[in-house]
Amino acid sequence: MKSNNNSDFYLLDKPRSWTSQDLCTKLKKNFYFKKVGHSGTLDPNATGLMLLATNGYTKLFDYINQNNKTYKASALLGYTSSTLDIDGDVKKIEDIRAIDKVNEIKFYFENNLGEIEQTPPKYSAIKVDGKRLYNYARKNQTVDIPTRKVVIHNSKILEIKENKIIFDITVSKGTYIRTFVEDLGKHLNTTAILEGLIRTKIGTLDFNNKNLISNVEKLNSDSKITPLSWSEVIEIPNISLDESYFETIKNGNLLSNKLFPVSKETVVTINNDIVAIYEPFRDNKYKPTKVIL
Repeated sequence: MKSNNNSDFYLLDKPRSWTSQDLCTKLKKNFYFKKVGHSGTLDPNATGLMLLATNGYTKLFDYINQNNKTYKASALLGYTSSTLDIDGDVKKIEDIRAIDKVNEIKFYFENNLGEIEQTPPKYSAIKVDGKRLYNYARKNQTVDIPTRKVVIHNSKILEIKENKIIFDITVSKGTYIRTFVEDLGKHLNTTAILEGLIRTKIGTLDFNNKNLISNVEKLNSDSKITPLSWSEVIEIPNISLDESYFETIKNGNLLSNKLFPVSKETVVTINNDIVAIYEPFRDNKYKPTKVIL
């Protein structure tokens, strides 16, 4: 019986011009994983941290505690773009000095905290009527884009110079910094696009993590990569069972509640590998909601 199914979490530094899928493909092909997924897309022009999961752990993204993300961003005033960043068809609209609008800029940042509504960019992977928004955009098809509620946890203006505003921002999952910048431009009665974006934190994970994989372009099948401990990513209660429970869990059977110290959704491990997520069921049982084996 073997509980380790080569499932792990990895933290990588995405290079500029790479898509999020490029990163998954790189890991999959070089290290022969059956499946690789990521916890949140980064646009090709953006760089920085991405959390990837391999094989069975790709089922666990709903359970990770790393939903809040922190970015260092640069907004460029007086420009428009089809994609709201410099990857699209960039057009200069006007010359504008950000330093002349310091009070208005500060007001925008101070008053866009907490829960806000955003309209996702038309060039995004959001699905409307079963199709990705970027598919509509590429065909010049119009579609009603529903707004969504997101959370701006905090933001800090780092520098205001010429026609640029450089800032840090921590946001909830699903927040578009391109839209935040576009709305900043509207607030200033001009236009604005995202010039640069670096994801600096995913929850508590940052560039100081000892297992960060930063040489992505040079990775090959001989490279040594070290996974994160799953406990760095998932913080719900957990229990460790011995291998005698392997077949029981693999077959999706119920477990006695006597095995669980708290009446909550719980990670079940064997030999420190996650094998399932169980939750309370009826009076004296727990049932699996995810089986990784």
